Amino acid sequence: MLQISILLHLLIIGFMIFFMTVITPSVFNTLNEDTAGKFLRFTFPRMFLYGFILSFFAFVTALISGDVIFYSVPLISGLFFLFNTYAITPKINLYRDKFKAGELIFEKKFKQFHFISVFIFLCQLLSSISLVVLYFI
Repeated sequence: MLQISILLHLLIIGFMIFFMTVITPSVFNTLNEDTAGKFLRFTFPRMFLYGFILSFFAFVTALISGDVIFYSVPLISGLFFLFNTYAITPKINLYRDKFKAGELIFEKKFKQFHFISVFIFLCQLLSSISLVVLYFI
């Protein structure tokens, strides 16, 4: 069962790198700002939920194997996917809208919440990479 959990972490790594290196840059290079914003507001919450689902199944399969590290990391990572979806992303969207409407004081809040979201995302990616490396050592 631990092998299935590792496979799920490889899927997590793959989709996260794909979003960072292909989707997001492509959106900003091909769409205007308003269309890009609409697309990303639609896509990112779904991507975070996809990450939660994969993390949940990685947690369950690792839990069956009984290895604390291998089930603790996807549990925490999965919870952070939900946190990013339901707590951070709405704040990012709110502060971005207020800033674009001319309320310049919200630019700093937007940047802070966006940084938190990116930081969590990178930590999740690194945690999945760490588990895969640990498994193969």
